[in-house]
Amino acid sequence: MSKRITSLLLAACLLFCLAACGNSSEQTDTPDDPIGDIASTISPATATPEASEEPVETEEPVSTPSPVPSSPASSPAVTVTPSPEPTPESTPEATPPSEPSAETPAAETPEASETPGEGGEESPIPSEQPASGSAVDLQAFYDTISATYEFSSMMDMDAEMMDAYYPGLSAVSCSQFVGKIAMITASANEIVLIECASADDVETVQTILETRRQSQIDGGAWYPESIAMWENSQICVNGNFLMLVSHSSAADIAASFNALFTE
Repeated sequence: MSKRITSLLLAACLLFCLAACGNSSEQTDTPDDPIGDIASTISPATATPEASEEPVETEEPVSTPSPVPSSPASSPAVTVTPSPEPTPESTPEATPPSEPSAETPAAETPEASETPGEGGEESPIPSEQPASGSAVDLQAFYDTISATYEFSSMMDMDAEMMDAYYPGLSAVSCSQFVGKIAMITASANEIVLIECASADDVETVQTILETRRQSQIDGGAWYPESIAMWENSQICVNGNFLMLVSHSSAADIAASFNALFTE
């Protein structure tokens, strides 16, 4: 039964197919019919092309030819002007120094001559250097005894000290003067060496020296030891030369001073 039904269905389907084929053949366009729209006859699948995946060709860069340099003949020639060479300056030759003439003697430097004062008088200004004609150099004598006997802490007697300790002595004209006094009051060492410019002043100077000696003995020396040394001080007079010395060896120094005038 089922087989019969199946065969009937198959037969019906076959008939249906045949009927459909017959209808489609009747509706086929003839060659004389006008050609319709081509776009309408093309299936949508044919009409719309798919996007191409092929790469788009890009334009190749066009090479620009480089400019061809013009021929050397077309460019103007450059004229090189040589610079003028410096003219060497003539250097004057060194002239050798002329030799001194044998006939002309070299100038000799005159030696300093000792010019005595007008009228042969000696300078009245006290000086530590011996005057011309002096037989004894008082500064040299002091240098000798100071090297032999101890005269420590001594200084030169200036004008202010001279007026204070030996009043009136600065008014006397002296050819030589050497005055040394102790820098400290505890020392009684003192020496004065004088050469008077005039014999008339010898007595005046002697009085001034004796006054200084006595004032120190009377208490000016302060200390008993210093006073005792002043009591043994010596005053010597030889012509225009005088000396006052206060020292522990004053007697020996006086003997040396007097010996300068007995030789």
